[in-house]
Amino acid sequence: MLSLYLAVLDDQSSEEQFIDVYNTYKRLVYHTAYKIMGDSYLAEDVLQEVFLYVAKNFSKIHRENCHELAAYLVSCSRSRAYDMLRKRREELLEEIPDAPDGTPVPDDAAVSTDNIQHLTELIRQMKPMYDATGSDDMCNCCICMV
Repeated sequence: MLSLYLAVLDDQSSEEQFIDVYNTYKRLVYHTAYKIMGDSYLAEDVLQEVFLYVAKNFSKIHRENCHELAAYLVSCSRSRAYDMLRKRREELLEEIPDAPDGTPVPDDAAVSTDNIQHLTELIRQMKPMYDATGSDDMCNCCICMV
């Protein structure tokens, strides 16, 4: 992948400087992206995008102050990672069907009229000893405690 970045650069000194920047900051960019993405492959994609951008704009990037360069690369990494997450979320939302299919929802199937009638009939057939509502004049709260 490094050869792709170097192909974008103009001269030999830029290539050497880029290799130095790449080797110095690739772990920082990767780990920044990994913290956001939570996936090593996606973090590698962010790393590649950031350094391809850096290679294309290498003459415009100030490399004198290492702290500023590190902050810039972290900012680029975060930005690319959040852009990638946003794009993935939009793609997932596009995959959601507009109209629901006709399959019943589990709650609907459990509470159908036939089921209610059947359960009511089964409750009526229970022996009186299992019917706590009529025994000892207890309220529902007291029955629950028993």
